[in-house]
Amino acid sequence: MSTITRLPRVTAEETLALAAAVALPSIAQGPVARRPYAVRLAELADADGRAIRLLARLRAEHGEGPLLVRVPGRGWVMLPLAAHDVRAVLDDRDFTPATRAKRGALGHFQPDGLLITRDPGLRERRRALNDQVLCSGFTPFARVVEEEAATLPRHGLLTWPRFHATHWRIVRRIVLGDGARDDVILTRQLDRLRADANWSDLRGLRTDVFNAFRRRLAGHLARAEPGSLAAELARAHAAADVHPEGQVPHWLFAFDGAAAAAYRALALAAAHQGPADLRATVLESVRLWPITVTIVREAVGPTEWDVPEGTTAAIYSPYVNRAEPGDSYRPELWRDGSGEWAGVPFSAGFASCAGEDLVVFTAAALLDAVLRERSVRPSVRLEGALPAMLNHFRLNFAVKAA
Repeated sequence: MSTITRLPRVTAEETLALAAAVALPSIAQGPVARRPYAVRLAELADADGRAIRLLARLRAEHGEGPLLVRVPGRGWVMLPLAAHDVRAVLDDRDFTPATRAKRGALGHFQPDGLLITRDPGLRERRRALNDQVLCSGFTPFARVVEEEAATLPRHGLLTWPRFHATHWRIVRRIVLGDGARDDVILTRQLDRLRADANWSDLRGLRTDVFNAFRRRLAGHLARAEPGSLAAELARAHAAADVHPEGQVPHWLFAFDGAAAAAYRALALAAAHQGPADLRATVLESVRLWPITVTIVREAVGPTEWDVPEGTTAAIYSPYVNRAEPGDSYRPELWRDGSGEWAGVPFSAGFASCAGEDLVVFTAAALLDAVLRERSVRPSVRLEGALPAMLNHFRLNFAVKAA
């Protein structure tokens, strides 16, 4: 493909502003495992709001096209801001999701994962396996959600630690089977590796924890418990180089991120009197408060923009998800026939989230189970233009039996 578009370059002053408002707060909060204290500081500073306003101002000054930023020691970064450019980047296979920084981070706990697979052929085979297993049918999981939702309080206070622990039991049962329900050691091992992953390749691999995690995970997978993703994985019979078991850590990791989305969606649902379309509420939660703050791709071939190979395309989700749809609660964006751009809550294109439907199904089922027998009142008001950030660590709910 011949290059056809030369991008405007931001000034040195604008580069510093982008570093201070966009890059540093995102890194400080933890790109792989959120740091509660840093999230609280970002909330107090309105970090996401400041970043959104800065990008809106730069777009107004430089035009609709992507911006090109020179990062000393790191090369070029392209910032797509308009919907059509975001789509174009995510659809272009010459922008790989397996960036150097992502490989350094996720390699701490999922070195064979789909997202950090560079070879296109192997990536396609791993994607096919993920699609096969994660889209195999969700009916058995409804029972799991119902049973675990019943353990949540029916009166008093619902806090994030209580909700998070319940969600993890759901995740372990869905992915690994009922036998993994109470294996909090596995979760703690993964949490430790994810904390290291926040430092990317600046921190070496904690091989003792990784090996212990892998052995523990292998024990659960060997059971291939009926009604779990582990059973579907055992039936898949993928080639050895696909490393089927190596895909599972990402399922656990991504499912855990979905816990915050479900918890914030509960606040949206409570603020809007338990809307009938809980799936749309979950998707709105992820649109308004993205799980993945920055979606990154790396140019590995010629693109439609005049950028050198190795350029990182950084899609700042809090901005692109709100720039056109706006800041208010808009569940109609997710109903059939809307046709309106609604951002990229689960990425898009050839590397979109393979487990999106499963995650949304699980979250919506959990909300339904909670709201069916309880009235809940969130500790924050969510009306009109919604805040750029909703700190799930500090969010809680007053609960009464319905």
